[in-house]
Amino acid sequence: MSEHPQRAWSTGSGSPNIWSYDRISGLYDATIEHLSRQVRREAVGELGPGAGDRLLLVGVGSGLDLPYLPRGTRGLGVDLSAGMLAAGERRLAALDLPGFELRQMDARSLDLPDGSFDAVYLPLIVTVVRDGERVMEEAARVAKPGARLVVADRFWPEGRERPLLARRASALLGRFAMHFDRRFSEMHAGAPHLELLGHRHTSPRGFFDLVTLRKPG
Repeated sequence: MSEHPQRAWSTGSGSPNIWSYDRISGLYDATIEHLSRQVRREAVGELGPGAGDRLLLVGVGSGLDLPYLPRGTRGLGVDLSAGMLAAGERRLAALDLPGFELRQMDARSLDLPDGSFDAVYLPLIVTVVRDGERVMEEAARVAKPGARLVVADRFWPEGRERPLLARRASALLGRFAMHFDRRFSEMHAGAPHLELLGHRHTSPRGFFDLVTLRKPG
């Protein structure tokens, strides 16, 4: 990790300024919690972590996914924003998840051993960072052979062209939130060996994509 990890996304990466995430955890929850509730619930259902499994939650943020994890889930949630993690710690403390911890870490360079998790969950993260394919590559690296990986995000339709105006608007929005013109195939290119098990749209009104993959082994 960088000596100053909070600067990793804001210096020359074209990704959202991590300092803004440090400050807006409450606002983030108020704006995104209701909108993303259904996709988070369904994503955890797709993961299906079993007894004894270790789960990696990449981009845990303020912990909006934590209430949907089965009681007793073991594993780790990582995020680069200290402010978001502080909110996540408060949420975690109110849940029955003694085997789950949060840690500050860059999703593009995980300080974790190869093949150390039975399942990996990536909620609203690969379209946030500039190089989401690198996040996918790292997620695949730390997943065990046979592990399931679930991505909850919003992707640009594969067969639709990206007009110049959309690309410019996405680049602007990407400085503060997500790049909405990313196709999942571009993210999958970071770990093409992952088997695609399913890709569907979910509530509200098909706004979010839910992608399920498996690491061969």
